[in-house]
Amino acid sequence: MPLPLSRPSPLDGAFNFRDLGGLPAAGGYRIRHGRLHRSDTLQALSAADVGYLRQAVGLRTVIDLRLAPEVAEEGRGPLGRHGDIRYFNLPLGMASAEGLAPDEILTALYLSCLAPGSALPRALERVAEHADEPLVFHCAAGKDRTGLLAAVILRLLRVGEAEILADYQATAANMPRIIERFGGWPRYRDHIASMPAAVYAADAPSFLRFLAALDETYGGAEGWARANGVADETVARLRAALLEPA
Repeated sequence: MPLPLSRPSPLDGAFNFRDLGGLPAAGGYRIRHGRLHRSDTLQALSAADVGYLRQAVGLRTVIDLRLAPEVAEEGRGPLGRHGDIRYFNLPLGMASAEGLAPDEILTALYLSCLAPGSALPRALERVAEHADEPLVFHCAAGKDRTGLLAAVILRLLRVGEAEILADYQATAANMPRIIERFGGWPRYRDHIASMPAAVYAADAPSFLRFLAALDETYGGAEGWARANGVADETVARLRAALLEPA
């Protein structure tokens, strides 16, 4: 069954955090609970949040998809003080939206992440490398960069399109709080002011065009991964770590 569109975060300081465990995959499998998490920025976690992630989740790896200037300006947050949690910054840049119509922007941004030179393949490799222990990947809002990495991972795990779309759209319920908070952070406040409102929506047509490009241009997520230097062994490792019988 597709995920519900509203999935409350267990964290006070990250509004879009969720475990992807339980999603059904082809062949009678499902994603293991407690291994694969996605989130918005972790820079504002509370002490209770840190305790939850370290003790209840057992978090061992953070994969940060924000650009280097974002990380420098906004910071890693309190998890950065814990050296037992691995941290990787793999900036996932997107194409310029200048000159595009509002309803074209997200599609252009999303498709640019499939192009050669994108950090998406390297982020996928990091996930596969550390998926045998609890990890989280995140960007700022946890919608676009995080959503695309989640989609590629879920496609490689053979999760159905309806479930992948539902997970992407689950972010919609969290965006009002995220946008409100961004209003107090100058970097993101200024970006919101410069962009059409549609850019901060979880837009299903744009996301579906991204999924369609995986199939039409590359013959699926596996074909895209191979074309971008991701070894078949990496995909096999991802599946071995994250799938279990349903």
